[in-house]
Amino acid sequence: MPSTNFVFPVRYVSEGVAVQTTSRELSALGIAVRSLAPPQVGARVSMALYLPNTAVPEVAIGRVARAKAGAPREAGFWADFIVVDPQARMRISHLISDRDQAEEGNHRGFPRHPVTLGVRFRSARDFVLEHATNISRGGIFIQTDDPPPLDTAVQVEIQLPDEVAPVTTNGVVVHRQLAVGGKQPGVGVQFVDSGDDFRDRIDRYMGTLIKD
Repeated sequence: MPSTNFVFPVRYVSEGVAVQTTSRELSALGIAVRSLAPPQVGARVSMALYLPNTAVPEVAIGRVARAKAGAPREAGFWADFIVVDPQARMRISHLISDRDQAEEGNHRGFPRHPVTLGVRFRSARDFVLEHATNISRGGIFIQTDDPPPLDTAVQVEIQLPDEVAPVTTNGVVVHRQLAVGGKQPGVGVQFVDSGDDFRDRIDRYMGTLIKD
């Protein structure tokens, strides 16, 4: 069964704990989800898949077939779908087919929007105040002259323009850009392992960008 690398928001619930995170790979039979503290193999997970071009997320129930914690690059799990609406499975199959025919190398499920937002991010080595230059529902690009290495786990605080307190999430560095060839140095961070409040506030903010 074909699958595709595909990043979009995912909410999963396992043993009563809800986690807002993002995907890594998708097929009609299952999904790979990024998570720094994944559920155990055999665990049953309820999932909401925030696919592109859908007003409400698709709902599925899966069982964890593989899981790995530790290194951020590999951390996460694969869940086989055990309950999913046939129409949702068909939409997933069509989505995979469409993406296979689209431009290679673009794994994002949602477009990036240019922004100027204050950001604080913490890695194992330090806590840095920077700013973000673009954002999507699945991640953010943070401009910094000293970008941390690929696959570093970071904590990110984003100051949205319409909120008093920043929104906070964990993330993984999935893209690292050095200051070469006139390019802007910084890191692309994929959102992982946050809460419902983070997802609600980010989605509301993204809604204002789309309207603009």
